[in-house]
Amino acid sequence: MTTARELDQHPDAPVVHLSRRAALAAERAAARRPARRERPAKPGRASRSHRVSRSFRVSRSHRASRITLTSALAALAMFAASAMPAHASAGTSMATATLAPSVRTQDYAVTRAISASALDRDEFTVGGGSAGAPGTSVSYGGEVRSPFPGPVRMSSGFGYRSAPCGACSSLHQGLDFNPGMGAPIGAVAAGTVRVSGTYFSYGYAVVIDHVIDGREVSTLYGHMIPGSSPLEVGDTVEAGEFLGKVGSSGVSTGAHLHLEVLMDGVTPIDPEAWLEARIGRSLTV
Repeated sequence: MTTARELDQHPDAPVVHLSRRAALAAERAAARRPARRERPAKPGRASRSHRVSRSFRVSRSHRASRITLTSALAALAMFAASAMPAHASAGTSMATATLAPSVRTQDYAVTRAISASALDRDEFTVGGGSAGAPGTSVSYGGEVRSPFPGPVRMSSGFGYRSAPCGACSSLHQGLDFNPGMGAPIGAVAAGTVRVSGTYFSYGYAVVIDHVIDGREVSTLYGHMIPGSSPLEVGDTVEAGEFLGKVGSSGVSTGAHLHLEVLMDGVTPIDPEAWLEARIGRSLTV
């Protein structure tokens, strides 16, 4: 028996006649069999798998690139370290081999000995004699002269000052010259030596008595190098004659000449003003 529903679904199918019982059994069986549903695919899983695969491939590609670059740099460094000394050595050897045949040596011999005195420039001379010899002139001019042949730097003038040391006086009664240790000192004027040797806080000093413009005047030269003066008490000297060498004996803060001018042999006056008025030039730099 064929039902109308089956004919509508399959119009071209051949007609098969079933018995009523068989037709009922077929319908029940069809009703009991559930319809099969198709499950939709999950897009997330496929795309995630695709992304992981792609990321893995990119990571492997970058790692391979880094390994290749590192290997290349290491190989280049090893090549430079091993090749450069060889090139430098080869270059030096080639330069030596090229230049050596063209170099000629020369021999020199000293045929005349040079005396040590010709090389000594620590002492200097003024006038005809050597510095330090008795009677040597240190400065030139008239009856009154500077103790040095030219202008010299001055470190401390006459009058009140800030004492440079604990034992130094704040009332400076002289003029301090700084020509340098060992510089020769000349007499300011002709006169007679009153002191030659250690003299109170002046250290090693010389004092000379003069008569200038009809008046007694004394000059004092302090802080000289001990033993540098050839003079003795009672000796007479000429203007500019060598008296001794600049030192730092006595109460002193450094090598200098302390010069005093004493009117009537006792009263200190400004040496700079007194000397400049008589020699016609500046004493200091």
